[in-house]
Amino acid sequence: MFEKVQVKILGIVENMRTFTCPHCGESTDIFGHGGGERMSQELGVPFLGALPLDADIVTCGDEGRPIVADQPKSVSAKVYATIATALVEQLHAAITLLKPFVWKWDSNEGVPAWLEDAARPAGSRNTPIGFLRRDPRTLSILWEDGYRDDFDVRDLRLACHCALCVEEMSGCKLLDPKMVRSDVSPRKIVSIGNYAIQFDWNDGHNSGIYSFNDLRALGARAEAKSVENV
Repeated sequence: MFEKVQVKILGIVENMRTFTCPHCGESTDIFGHGGGERMSQELGVPFLGALPLDADIVTCGDEGRPIVADQPKSVSAKVYATIATALVEQLHAAITLLKPFVWKWDSNEGVPAWLEDAARPAGSRNTPIGFLRRDPRTLSILWEDGYRDDFDVRDLRLACHCALCVEEMSGCKLLDPKMVRSDVSPRKIVSIGNYAIQFDWNDGHNSGIYSFNDLRALGARAEAKSVENV
């Protein structure tokens, strides 16, 4: 779910890994060992640490005394501190580049940033770092990997996937391109979380949500079509 809506996953924390007997001191991995590391490798996200199965964590939590405050020198408290340090490092690296915006197209009021210096070859294909009204008919999107898509705004209107434009079950187009004005353009563009934008069009249509994944794919299809026509 987080990948679909582009909420950055900061890392994996494995819970209840090791139980250490308070009487004999023997440690046992009741639920197996290495599951957190394997999951982090599968998802391509950092492994932040593994919390032990510790009765004192439960007791302290139930009594409103976090173990890091009540028993700061305990093994469990030190594990929490290590995970917190790793998490802070990931937070610094995950600062959202683009802030939420409500962009009035014609006046350019509320226009989002264009962070060209943040582009890098290893950056995300589907994370925008800039939006620009290149001209009254063209929306430019700069992606974190440095690629730029230039969209004709009428093409974006025709690409709407909302239930009024596409039949939900069959996927068949309901929108007749002949019914869309040649001068259709946005009145405003609004960011939707970290994964999409929404258009309020001057023809009254405003129910479509355009995910960044879909926009990048739309740009790729347009580029492939233009190459075919050359």
